[in-house]
Amino acid sequence: MIVKTSRFGDKEATNGALLTLPQAVIGFRDATIFVMFECTDDGLFKWLQSCDRPDLAFVICEASIIMANYQILIGDKERQTLNLDKPEDAVVCLILVIPKDPAQATANLLGPLVMNTETRLGMQIVVVNPQYSTRYRLFRDPNEQQDAPSGTMPEGGNKEEGANAGS
Repeated sequence: MIVKTSRFGDKEATNGALLTLPQAVIGFRDATIFVMFECTDDGLFKWLQSCDRPDLAFVICEASIIMANYQILIGDKERQTLNLDKPEDAVVCLILVIPKDPAQATANLLGPLVMNTETRLGMQIVVVNPQYSTRYRLFRDPNEQQDAPSGTMPEGGNKEEGANAGS
């Protein structure tokens, strides 16, 4: 399949590289089919390019790269949408914002993408955790204090239902 992009021109994508989001990313309801491309040589960062909109691409990375103890709860409804039977099939990624000054890059901890590696289905999960932010700074000025959000589960949460970013 050829994917038209505004950043990379026409790119070849195999069906195995496609990701379907039955429920679109918040604010982009017309984009539900994506393909992932390597963004860096080390493979840590990826482009999530919309197949529906050539002008739409997100930089993403696995949440564990940004925060080792990042955890979210995936509810029954989300697990059904993703056809997620085994927690080890889930990969949790964060959408990054990389401005002109990369030192100001941020990650959205409140809207991670959860992907089922087996079914190639994904969705954005809305996280309710006052310790997390939509603009978590990746790089801090040494003089600036930014507390790292904890990965603790909300009261009443079952750790077995949570998805660890390293999953």
